[in-house]
Amino acid sequence: MVQLSRSMMERYEIADRRPQTLRAVIFGADRLMLGAVARMLDRANEGGADLGAACVTGKAAALNAQDGMFTMLLRGEDTDGRAIREERVVQSVLLAVDPRLEEEKFLALGLLAELEAVFVAAAPDEAERTLLARLLYTRWQGGLAAPALMLATERCEQESPQALADSLRRISGDWAEAAGFHAWLADASVRVLFCDGLSGSPGDAEAARERQKMNYRDDFLAWAEPQLRCALDGDVPERLRGVCDSGDCEQLLLQKARIFDAAVFLCTAAGYLSGKDSFSQVMADADLRAWIGRAFYREILPVLPWSREEIAPAVISAFERLENPMNDMPLLDVGRDCMRSFRHSVLPSMRSFAERNFDAPEALSFGLAAAIMLCAGARRNEVGEYEVLRGDARAVLRDDPEILAAFSQLSHDMPAETLAYAALADRSVWGDDLRQIDGLEMRVAYDLASIQRIGFRESLRNRLKEWNDA
Repeated sequence: MVQLSRSMMERYEIADRRPQTLRAVIFGADRLMLGAVARMLDRANEGGADLGAACVTGKAAALNAQDGMFTMLLRGEDTDGRAIREERVVQSVLLAVDPRLEEEKFLALGLLAELEAVFVAAAPDEAERTLLARLLYTRWQGGLAAPALMLATERCEQESPQALADSLRRISGDWAEAAGFHAWLADASVRVLFCDGLSGSPGDAEAARERQKMNYRDDFLAWAEPQLRCALDGDVPERLRGVCDSGDCEQLLLQKARIFDAAVFLCTAAGYLSGKDSFSQVMADADLRAWIGRAFYREILPVLPWSREEIAPAVISAFERLENPMNDMPLLDVGRDCMRSFRHSVLPSMRSFAERNFDAPEALSFGLAAAIMLCAGARRNEVGEYEVLRGDARAVLRDDPEILAAFSQLSHDMPAETLAYAALADRSVWGDDLRQIDGLEMRVAYDLASIQRIGFRESLRNRLKEWNDA
């Protein structure tokens, strides 16, 4: 099977949107940087933006073998309900560079006269910060203007622009003429880029089926929602107008966390324990939908910092995206990091509800019990991934390694009171002792005991009956 490359585009009738000029550097080749940033640049290039990017990644050889291109499988519905199933070959990446093996080539990116923007994932690790500092230092030494630094993120726990700038100054503090470099850095605008759009990698079986349909090999095959939303704090550069909005990214991120991410959290563990494989299956289940609806309308929406009128479009959009049957979104793939995001998505609502009512919210507590049951069964496999079992099938949990490591010390068949105590009291997981929330430990222990005794589905039915009879 032929591999995706420039040479096969005409034969496969792939529209040519390849830009001519390197104007951006992207740090990373994960689903955020390729699925959101590179795809956003590709959309801009449809309008003639000529935004070519260099991708800094340890996967450079594999990406270069495809001339920087990769295929996005777009699955979803248009605003008028029209089904969308198409393949988009993203062509904005002109080359990839491995900084460990190609140091000179990497540093040369900093000397590109046309360089306008550098995209880095929010909260980069120390190695990535050092690489970024070296790239910018090389550019400063070359007497070139500072590019815009874009902190791409989809979650609330992003690093602030000021914190990134401070870390770059710290890293370069003892370099030659550091004071001059730091003064130059002050002219580099550091901005948050909010990226909202589900994406991921298809499973091996689906990837094999899609490659057979496309009749070419793509080692970076990915799936995504068609509706990608990106926003920048302040004015949007001219080349990105039409594909990027201007907005208050802090508010957009907070709204996404408290609504969309909260819905993802509720669906993930409960859906998996119910035998579901996708979000559309969860939303089509009458019992699960009734419970999630109760959690939202009785326990989340009343404590949000917006009026119902303000927040209604975001709530409607969130549920339409999750229930969309055209999106074959795997639960544990889209729900990755849900325990880490719980602190920003669901926990604030639980706290606010308990403060108002002097008791923990019942439906959200049930969802937390489901998540504890799921993660407490995780065990590390031979390649270091944390797996859970459902019948004979194994599935990988993708979340904060420290959180999964903590839960791997527990077991879903521990006495319910012990499991609730151990899970809720772990400050390394939650940043606090959740037993301090009025009534939460009692409710979670009660739900855990029920799930252990009669299973999740029957426990859910019993809880719904209790709520309906109350």
